[in-house]
Amino acid sequence: MPSQPGFQWDDAGGYCGSWATQRVTLAKGAWISQQQVRAHTSPCGGHDNEILSCNIEEALTNLKIDFEGFNYKSTPLPQTEAYFAWLKAHLAGGNAVAWMIMWSGQEYPIYNLTPPAGMYGHVEPVIGIQSSHPLNHTQVYDDDTVLHFTDGGVNTVHRRITSLPGTWGGVGQQADCGAYSYCIGNPYGFGWAVKGFTPDSKQAVSVPASLRVDPWRSEPDTRSGQAPTELKGTLTVTGLIQGESYAIYRWDGVGEAFADYSDKWLRTSFRATNGSFVYVDDKSFKSDGTTYYRAIKAE
Repeated sequence: MPSQPGFQWDDAGGYCGSWATQRVTLAKGAWISQQQVRAHTSPCGGHDNEILSCNIEEALTNLKIDFEGFNYKSTPLPQTEAYFAWLKAHLAGGNAVAWMIMWSGQEYPIYNLTPPAGMYGHVEPVIGIQSSHPLNHTQVYDDDTVLHFTDGGVNTVHRRITSLPGTWGGVGQQADCGAYSYCIGNPYGFGWAVKGFTPDSKQAVSVPASLRVDPWRSEPDTRSGQAPTELKGTLTVTGLIQGESYAIYRWDGVGEAFADYSDKWLRTSFRATNGSFVYVDDKSFKSDGTTYYRAIKAE
C-alpha cells in the first residue's frame, strides 16, 4: 500500500500507536497528526491517551475511519493461525494494518493491565504483502512475507509471516521471540485494518486514493513545544474508468469531513484518461491538524 516511513514522537510513553494510525491512514487519503489521534480517544492505562488495544477503536471511530479489528478478545488461544489468515486477507485486499507487537525480553502485560490488554510493546504500520503464490489464496504459505515500517527509520522491513510467533510464559514473564527482536500472534494477535472512511452518502461512488505529504520524515512534535509546519499533499487516485468524470474534495477538520460535498470543499475535477490520476494540491495544510481527501465519480 502507498504510505511513507519516518519517525514517531518519543515523549509521553511514545506515540507509536498514533504514528502507525497516521501512516496507515495515508494509504486511504488522509493526514492525521499524532496528537490528533490521542485527542480523539480516552485514557485506558498508558500515558494519558496513549494508543493501546483498549482505546484505538475509539480513536478510529471518532476520526471517521472505517476499520476492522482482529477479534483478539474472543478468538481461542493461541490465535496464531486465525490472526495470520486475517492479516493476509486484509493486506492482500489493499488495507494497511496497524499491528501491536511484543519485544523479545520485555515482560508482559505492560502497565499492569489484564491480558489480553497490554500484551504488546510497540505499534507499527504494515503496508504490504509479497508471495510467490496467488494472494487470493486464504492459506498462509511459508514464503508469504509482510512489509512494515518501524516508526524509527525510513527502511521497509520484510518478514515472513510464519516467522512471526514467539512464546510467553504468563503474567509477568518475558516474551521470547527467538532469533528476532519482536514477535506477534502467540498467544494473542493484534491488528486494525483501515478500510477507508466512515461510510456516507458518497461511499458508493468513491474511488481509491492515497496521500503523500512533504515534508514526510517526521512531524514536528508540538507536544514538546515544536511549531507545526505546512505540509504539501499529493493525492494519487486509482480505479478510474477512462472517459468518466471525477471530483476531489478536501476537508481540514474531523467535524466537516464528508458532511458536505458542496463546491466549498471541491479541490479539482477531471476526466480520466487512464486508470489513475495524480493531483498535486497547491494549498498546504497544517501538520498538527486533520486533512481528509476523497475522490468520487461525478454523478
